[in-house]
This record gives sequence, C-alpha cells and structure tokens, in this order.
Amino acid sequence: MARKPVPAPSTATANTSDAAPQPQARQMGCLALVARMTWLFFGNIALLALTLSLTRRQGFSGWDVAFWSLALGLIGVRYLDVTRLGGFSTDGKPATLADWRRYSLKMLAFAVAAYGAALGLRSVIG
Repeated sequence: MARKPVPAPSTATANTSDAAPQPQARQMGCLALVARMTWLFFGNIALLALTLSLTRRQGFSGWDVAFWSLALGLIGVRYLDVTRLGGFSTDGKPATLADWRRYSLKMLAFAVAAYGAALGLRSVIG
C-alpha cells in the first residue's frame, strides 16, 4: 500500500495561534512627542528663563502671570500626556494618574521655591 504524500502547509493556511505573541513596538504620534518634550524639557527651560527674568523686574507684572501660567500649563500638558496620549513614566512603564499627581506636586513645589527665590533676589538686586 502506497502512502499519499502530505502537502506542506503554506504560510496562508498555517496555524499561527500557537506562536508566541510578539512585543509591540511603541508608536508615538507627533502630538504625543511634542507633549512629552514640552513637559520633560522645553517647558522646564522656559520656566527657568522666566524665573531669571523675574529677578530683574520690579512689582507684579505680566512676567509673573506668564510664570504661573507656564507652571500650571506644564501640569496640564502632563495630564493630557497621561490620560489621552498614552504617556510613560520615567522608567518606561505606562504612566498612571499617580505618576501625574507626583509630577504635579513636584512641579508646584519647584514653582513656589523658584518664585520665592526670584522675589528674594529681586529685593537684593533691586
């Protein structure tokens, strides 16, 4: 009795359910990239520049409003990053609202300290 040849499975009919899942590459859109670069880098540089400019101004001005608007805006950008843009924590894991709260508290503490230092230097310099 002759054996019938068994056709080799083609790639189109092969069962792929047994294959191990491949890790997904992290894709980041343009808006997500801009948001992350803003709260991680550019926003902090702008906040530092505003802090330095506040030391040379006398009295309350638009620069003070810009400083606090930027500080609060950075917290808002981080919130958007976490809730809508799939943000990551600093260790590369998906960010949670707990990460956002930590960032918010640190940012507010830094902003209060920087603003206080700027006002202190303003009175010494001016």
